[in-house]
Amino acid sequence: RDRPAASPVAIRVRVEERPQRALPEMSYFGYLEGVNNVLIKEKVNLIEAASALLGQEIEMANKYKMQNRDTGEDIFYAVEQTSCITRQLKQCCGDCAAWDLDILFIAQGMSMPAMKMSKPWSATFLCCNRPAVEVTDVQSGMPIGSITDPCMCFNMKFVVNDSYGNPVVFADGGCCQPGVWLPLPCGPCSEISFDLVHPDSGGKLGELKKKVPGCLKFFLAPDVDNYLVTFYPGWDGKSKALVLALAIFMDFRLFSENPNDDDGGLASQFQGGE
Repeated sequence: RDRPAASPVAIRVRVEERPQRALPEMSYFGYLEGVNNVLIKEKVNLIEAASALLGQEIEMANKYKMQNRDTGEDIFYAVEQTSCITRQLKQCCGDCAAWDLDILFIAQGMSMPAMKMSKPWSATFLCCNRPAVEVTDVQSGMPIGSITDPCMCFNMKFVVNDSYGNPVVFADGGCCQPGVWLPLPCGPCSEISFDLVHPDSGGKLGELKKKVPGCLKFFLAPDVDNYLVTFYPGWDGKSKALVLALAIFMDFRLFSENPNDDDGGLASQFQGGE
């Protein structure tokens, strides 16, 4: 026997009782289109800092918080997911070592997986097989783009590519900045600037600055830095997301060496060394 048709009221109730997917599907790309200044803060790990002072640094998972600098609202939280053994191998394998990092979208009270950064193991030597990282949208599983560190003599330059491998922005830091050769917690030596440049016209699209967070953090954990990203008008949300990933890639590539770990650490220095 045919079942009686449901009444319009019943149908409306069923539709309204369905789980709402609008919130999880909120695009962080759309949110980023309204953000012009982002502050990225790397978190200090006390175990890593203390082990470096003793002369044998234990690599812990890197963590970052990204904030809208104009409003103070948190946007993303990034956590390294590399295994413990692989993290320790980064100290000796350097450019060849693999690492993974997950980025959560936490704006407006949300906690949604947003992006994943993956750098596979590679046989990198000088200009051969340079380090590169893939950036993927977690919700769709589709690639957002990639970031490469090309071989440049006496120049810090990074290339941000779209999902098709086409360059969308260059980050050019040159080599003549005081903060490159003598990083200090104050004055002009406390920051390094990278111009965000259009790959075709060469016009400046924004700026990415690496900055020492302060004296205490500098002496405790000199490999911990803050990054400030400024976007000029005309950016889309996806390109902004790639530049934020670029800042983390820069930190892994250039600014993760802790000098406290050199020559047996500070503890050895106080004991007179060998």
